[in-house]
Amino acid sequence: MSMKRREWIKSAALIGGSLSMSSALRGMPTAAPLGTALPSDSSHGYVNLSINENQWGPSPKAREAMVKAVSYAYEYPAVPHRKLREEIAVHEGVDPSQVLIGAGSSDLLKASSYVYGLQGGSLVAAEPTFNDLLRWAEPNGTEVIRIPWNDEFSPDLNKISSSLRSDTRLVYVCNPENPAGTLCDTSELKDFCMETAKSCPVFVDEAYIDFAGEADKLTMMGLVREGLPIIVSRTFSKAHGLGGMRVGYAVTTPEIAEKLKLAYVHGVVCGASHVSIEGARVAYADRQWLTHVRTETAKVRADFEGFLDNIGQPFIPSYTTFVLMPVNTDSKVIADTLFNMTKVRISPRLIHGQNYLRISLGSPAQMRKLKSGLELVLAAT
Repeated sequence: MSMKRREWIKSAALIGGSLSMSSALRGMPTAAPLGTALPSDSSHGYVNLSINENQWGPSPKAREAMVKAVSYAYEYPAVPHRKLREEIAVHEGVDPSQVLIGAGSSDLLKASSYVYGLQGGSLVAAEPTFNDLLRWAEPNGTEVIRIPWNDEFSPDLNKISSSLRSDTRLVYVCNPENPAGTLCDTSELKDFCMETAKSCPVFVDEAYIDFAGEADKLTMMGLVREGLPIIVSRTFSKAHGLGGMRVGYAVTTPEIAEKLKLAYVHGVVCGASHVSIEGARVAYADRQWLTHVRTETAKVRADFEGFLDNIGQPFIPSYTTFVLMPVNTDSKVIADTLFNMTKVRISPRLIHGQNYLRISLGSPAQMRKLKSGLELVLAAT
């Protein structure tokens, strides 16, 4: 039986998507259950659990606001842009001049890569981590010093500190970490940022902070309010479900904000649209939907991690919308085989010579489909 199952899995991998799942998957619902915002799995015909999209979608109130805003799509987004900056500033206790709005946080990561990467010198970060700022800085001549995770799969703050040089222009920390899903101890990270800020600015990427607990208690925004050279970035792509609308923001000192404004689209206010900013404004205010998304995501995460425990599959406990797990064979072969069988896409990774799978969390129906296929594939490897 074991040999037959291995042969069947191998055949599925070889013939691409022509094989459908066994009877265990036939009849599996493709639509997300009631309570989610999405009418179906995706606009492209498969379940994408590879890039951490929020499968609960945006707030219904935000969707309604965007529909209304389409009537004003001819307008440049100056007014909603100003209002969003002011609303964020009030919540964070800073001046609006300290808030930058971009086309996703990627816009502001790239701006930072130019501001600090064009100076030459070095930039220090964990390895691996979310790579956008680093990969954009390197072509500018910046030496990126990559420090492997510690034993808890988190940024090794002690080693990062000891790797700072006189020419270090910026330190980047992703918290919670991507792709591990781990969370730095808040007091340790705060001490690290305060000490590092004596030498150079620290960019703290908090894309997934809302999923880790009470964001206001975990964030490094307080250090910005104290006047330290800290850049804290957030995105509306994750907890707010607006990945396709491209809105993000950063909060920092007025001086750093002025530097960053010179390095990203702001001539027509910013790179985000009138429609997307109006959606972001309503999403930002809709704390009830944010709580719903956090609660439902936590349920799905606990269920999936319990499933992995039950089948004896190791994983790294996550504080985010994804789970990273080591596997004993080529992770790309596993991911491709799973996709060919189920049309569920996950992300294969090779980290320090070890194969991993990073799996984003979807709706309960999507996760049932994933688990049915994943158990078969893992059992055959």
